Amino acid sequence: TLEDFKDLLMGDTYVDLPRLRNRSQHGVPGEIRSEVWKYLLEVSRPDRSEEVSYAKKLLDNYWEMAERSYKDTRVLRMVKSQLRQSTVQWQSVLDSKNKEVIERVAATYILHSLHPQLPPNIACLLPPFIVCAGSQEVEIYYCFAGLMGLYIELMPPEEMGLRVARFVMLFKVIYPEVNAALEEEEVEPNEWVMSWLELLLCRELSVDNALRLWDSYFAADTPGDGLLLHPYVCLAVIENIQGTIIELNERSEMLSVLQHLPHMDMEHVITQAQSIR
Repeated sequence: TLEDFKDLLMGDTYVDLPRLRNRSQHGVPGEIRSEVWKYLLEVSRPDRSEEVSYAKKLLDNYWEMAERSYKDTRVLRMVKSQLRQSTVQWQSVLDSKNKEVIERVAATYILHSLHPQLPPNIACLLPPFIVCAGSQEVEIYYCFAGLMGLYIELMPPEEMGLRVARFVMLFKVIYPEVNAALEEEEVEPNEWVMSWLELLLCRELSVDNALRLWDSYFAADTPGDGLLLHPYVCLAVIENIQGTIIELNERSEMLSVLQHLPHMDMEHVITQAQSIR
């Protein structure tokens, strides 16, 4: 419950991170998700004795980076182009103010990242943080940086082609009827698989479903139950929509389902993914 999470976060000197992770694996209340994600993504430290001074250091560091980044028109144009690919479920949070926040955060991360290769379209991974943290731009940046650190370590962008090939192979073996239905209407894997894997389904799932899925990814005790579970989550999603796909006989309708997934019980989907793995 919300009160249980508040009790965990209200310790005077220390937040019990293992207990917080355990509790968060089954979903985090929206009212407190921003605060919880900061601990799960190691933006906030469990030891609260230097909380104020550490927060000020993060704030100063961010605005120093952001001031320089927002002057780079080339990167800003690239980020704006990425944002135009965000799907309709996120448009309600992408007003002009929030778009500006995303542009600044994405540009700052791109220009100051130490990683030589970043995933394309990373700006499309930012709307969930806007939903959680609202106008708290510094929190959004460091939570996003926390996600990207995990992402690049566990799912290196240069290996995306290999991950897509492995996923397509598993998909064809486990769901041959769905594959046959898609092939009959000439729906190619590259029209949906890359986005599913690369953007952690945040472009395709409803807002509530995407946030619930990311709760479990961030709270996982091991990478295998976190981001490395993602391909199996995608297969579990197929499990839940296979009947719909097989019944359709129009290419445009199939693509619409694959790109705008119906609402699902994500707890059940995650359990299915663990079974498939």
